[in-house]
Amino acid sequence: MKHHTVDIGGLKVGAGFPLRIMSVINLSPESFYRDSIVDNSEQLVKVINGMEQDGADIIDVGGASTAPRGVYGTPEVSVEAELERVTSNLECIVRNTKLPVSIDTVRSEVAEAAIDIGVSLVNDVSGLTRNKRMAKLVADRDVPIVLMADCGNSCQTLKASFRSVKRSIKTALSVGIPQERIIIDPGIGFGKPSEVDFEIIRELDRFCSLGHPVLVGLSRKAFIGDLLNQPDPSMRLTGTIAATSIAVANGADLIRTHDVEEGKIAGKVGKALRRLSAKSESRESAE
Repeated sequence: MKHHTVDIGGLKVGAGFPLRIMSVINLSPESFYRDSIVDNSEQLVKVINGMEQDGADIIDVGGASTAPRGVYGTPEVSVEAELERVTSNLECIVRNTKLPVSIDTVRSEVAEAAIDIGVSLVNDVSGLTRNKRMAKLVADRDVPIVLMADCGNSCQTLKASFRSVKRSIKTALSVGIPQERIIIDPGIGFGKPSEVDFEIIRELDRFCSLGHPVLVGLSRKAFIGDLLNQPDPSMRLTGTIAATSIAVANGADLIRTHDVEEGKIAGKVGKALRRLSAKSESRESAE
């Protein structure tokens, strides 16, 4: 199968290109990891500068937490509140960085406002399932999109997550979103059993086989806390680093993380392991 490359505001993602690091800015006070929340322009500029210095490749901005309500008790945020948070801060972010900026939202109204301000990517954790207008907006505005596995309460197995991603790809293609505009995300977390999250990381090559760049977002998530008995997300950095290395070794092209410097280091280890594995497979096939 052909492996597609995606261009995000001049940043190439996919096979043949380096691992890319997506850093996180949360404008939502209800976000599960409190240290990722930014609430004023002075802090925004400081955080952006730090991300650039640490080696981020893209900045992902969210105005409403997508953390599962069943795990973190995340409150519902109105579209008006999300729009206000995004529009009042996004211009400052775009103005103060040369990096591509992504908008993390499931709402077409928010995505459209963000595209107008200058974002280069839509990160839709619903995989085009929660807003009927989102797919057409992305197609019409010709921006790339991240399609995450989102099959609700039935998303309790690796197979269900895989089928969900395939359905989202089909939806995207049906409205005219090109193959080379699609990034996929297997959807680690979001209320799945912890063992399923580990299985997804182990079997990441199944998602890579679909031919699209694969984004993995596992930073400080509950499955790490469950394994290590760390209910506080601020404790989960070491586990995040370990899981990140394995995810990259198994094929991730893009890592979404709260900790840029550590994520980059973990990614280098994972890429080295992936190269060694590829060399080993090449030797075995030649023998």
